[in-house]
Formats: sequence, structure tokens, C-alpha cells
Amino acid sequence: MRGLFPAVSKLALALVITLYPTGAMAAEQAGSHGSIVSEEWMDIMFNRQKVGFSYLKIEKGKDGYRMTNRAVIRMSLMGIEQDMSFSQVSYLDGNKELLRYEYLQTLMNQRQKTSGVIKGDKLYMTITGAGGTSSQTVKIPRGTRFAESIEFSLADKLRTGFKQTFPIFITSLRTVANLKIEVVGKKRVKWKGQPLETFIVESTLQGVKTKSYVTTDGIKVMEESLMGLTSVKVSEDEALKFTKAHVPITSLITFSLITPDKPITRPEDFTVALFEISGLDRPDLMPADERQSPGTPVRVFDETRKRYFTVPITIRKVTPDTGKVTIKQAGADQPDELKPTPEIQSDNNMIKNQAQKIIGSETDAWKAAVKLNRWVYKSIEKKFVDSFTAVDVLVSKQGECQSHSNLYTALARSVGIPARIASGLVYSRMNKGFLYHAWPEVYVGKWIAVDPTLGQDVADITHIKLAEGGVENQIKLVRYIGKIAISVKSLK
Repeated sequence: MRGLFPAVSKLALALVITLYPTGAMAAEQAGSHGSIVSEEWMDIMFNRQKVGFSYLKIEKGKDGYRMTNRAVIRMSLMGIEQDMSFSQVSYLDGNKELLRYEYLQTLMNQRQKTSGVIKGDKLYMTITGAGGTSSQTVKIPRGTRFAESIEFSLADKLRTGFKQTFPIFITSLRTVANLKIEVVGKKRVKWKGQPLETFIVESTLQGVKTKSYVTTDGIKVMEESLMGLTSVKVSEDEALKFTKAHVPITSLITFSLITPDKPITRPEDFTVALFEISGLDRPDLMPADERQSPGTPVRVFDETRKRYFTVPITIRKVTPDTGKVTIKQAGADQPDELKPTPEIQSDNNMIKNQAQKIIGSETDAWKAAVKLNRWVYKSIEKKFVDSFTAVDVLVSKQGECQSHSNLYTALARSVGIPARIASGLVYSRMNKGFLYHAWPEVYVGKWIAVDPTLGQDVADITHIKLAEGGVENQIKLVRYIGKIAISVKSLK
């Protein structure tokens, strides 16, 4: 079951850095062009061990502000360090609303750069990485802020009882979401041995709360984030004292594991499963399709009288009607699922040539889809190595579930077979629980879930879909982190 790196762990790390980089909320200072408004360093911790650091500098210019954000995450796998770094320069107008930005992500030796500029109500982005450059446009609601600038925007509004919701642009996911900020009280905390009076600031994104402790003059000294990740204000020297990765990536896997009420011994033996998903904060969260059917939600209350929902969900192993649909027919039915994206470069010559080599003269959509699935399973080494794009994976020939899914989807689309990516959960017999996972779905007259990471031509009934689509839709996974439980009701 190697290769089941939980996509949600990467998502949590990215959101901690992107949404809550260092939390500088210092009030503006008068000064000449280029004067520093604030400059802060923070350690990023997981289970009280350092996994990275972040830096944020805000400068004031004659036409607005410049924000420079840097962050590094370093973890280990079998003694080998795995680095993830983020770098962003953002420009805001005098009202602290976004104008343009440049964002660079680096994973080991892979890089992806995004440049964006606001024109009217749209953000125009150029994304450059392995395989070339592509573009993407996102509609920006009025009043949208960069996620990194929310706290800076609220610097003069700190008071108990303050509450506001903003549309924010999340650079790592290239999407807009609503973030609710609320000052829920005050607390005295210790920092460097000294007591500090702080406001308790709660940020809510997709139903998940993050708690920050901010001094009365607007400096954040600590934050409690997703999956047990915390950030603590430190000096520059302390932040840069980071020479070795102590925390293994497998710690995040263990943290995100969802253990059901009973084990599942051989998922491949069953064609229908009934699960019960509890802990949902909304009754309509679970997606439905031909394979996955949510039942009627039941409202429940915990011991604090907080409301949650429990939803029964039936998963059926949907198989194709072989020999019924040609590649040409499948493509004509679902043309939107043939388009290239910055991560799924189905128009790249390397991808197209490799896919055509794999399927040869095959014209049956399902038979060609199976050939692609088996090639990806056999050719890509299962390693806890992340990748940005399908081309990255094709070149490196290694990766985890997202890597396998990106490559498969690009290969399929390049030869005219509609494909998309599902994100959710799958049962791991080795871990005796559900892990966050990604897999493709391919259209061959109907949508069939396949899994090139696990080598399943038809994905087994423990694949529970929570979200669908590209990187911008992974924000939906946040609603499930650390919240849900799964009961196995029946297997047939």
C-alpha cells in the first residue's frame, strides 16, 4: 500500500503557510517609500517538533504595499530529507486589496511558478513548470483579499466581538474561498518567559477553525492550525536554526488515519458496501454519482449541543460495458474532460507520444483505459515523492497517489478518453483504516473509477469520494480533516 500519501497532509501544510504565513498584524507606520510596516519570523511545529519556518515582510510604498512571504517545510522519509518551499511577492493597493503577485512552489527539484494580475473582476494567471507555460483565469468577487493579507487588513479592528467574513484568494490552490474572522476573547500567554495580553482570533475556512493569539498592538505570537500544526513567533536566528528534518512524513499519515469500527479484510471481494459517515458539519457534503449514493442525513448533537450530521453512503463497484464505446464516441460525449490544465498537460508532446505508444491501434475506450492504467501502475515507482504536474511524473517515473492520478488523467485525455480526478478516502489493510487518497475516473460510456496507484482496473468499494476536479477543488477536503468517523454497516 505504499504510495498512499494522504493528499490532505500536503493540503494542510500548504494552507498553514498560505493562509497563515506569519500573522503580522502590526499597525501601519508612517514613513517614506519602501518603509517597513512589519517583519516577522515564525517556527512551524508538528507535535511540538519543528518542521519548518516562515517569514513575512510588509513594506509601504507610495501606491500601496508589498508583501514578501517565504516558508520552508522539511520532513524525512527513511532518513532522507524531503523539502517543500514557498515564496511569494504580493502587491496591494492603498486599500490593501490585491493587485498582482508572483508565487513559486518548490518540491525537492521540481518547481512551479505562478504570476497573477487583477483586471476588473478577473485574475489572470500564468503558470510555468515542467512541460511549459499555461494560463488560467479566475473570477474575483468584489473585496477579495489575498489570504496572506487578511490579518494586515484587520490591523486596526482588533476588539473582542469583532466578526467579519471575507472572500480570499488562496494562491497555492488558485481558488477563491470565504474566510470568517472572529475575535472571541482575550488571554494572557507567555512568550520568551514574559506574560503577554493577547486577543484570541478564530479563523474559519470550510468549517475548520484556526486559533491565533495576537497582542493588543497587533503582533501574532502563536497559532494553532490544521492537523496539530502550530506556528510560534521567534527571532530570525531561531527560525533559521533548522539543519535537520526530525519529523517523518509517516507521522502525518498516522495523524490523518480514520480507523473504522471494524476491519475490512479483502475489499476486492465485494461489489457493494454500506458505510456511515459521521461528524459532517453539513448534510449535503457527500458527492453523489452512479457509483456513490448518499442516503438521508441524520442530525445529531454532541455533549456540548453542537450539531453534526451522519450520512449513510452506498458504494457500488461500477464496471464498464466492454466493446460498447469507442474512444471517439467517449470524447464526443464529454469534451470538457479532455482539456489540458496546468497540472494535467494533455497537450504536451511527451504525454501524447507516450500515451499513443501505450494504446497502439486500440480504439475501444475501456480497453485503452485499462492499458494506460496498467502502464502507469507498472512504470511509476511508488514513493512518497510529490509532483506538481503530469510531465514531472513522466520524467521522474516516481510519485504518490496524486502523481499517478495526474499522469493517468493526462495520458487518457491526450488520446481522446475523458478523465478526471477524484479525491477522498481509501481503505489501507496495512494501516487498518482509511487514508486520504486520489484516483482517476475515466469515461467509457459511463464514469468508471480506476486506481493506477494500487493497480486496480476498477477501483474497489472502499474508495469514498469527497471531492472532484483539479487542485482548486482540493479546498473541499478541509471540511473533513480531523472531523469524520466511518462505520462499516455491510459488505456484499
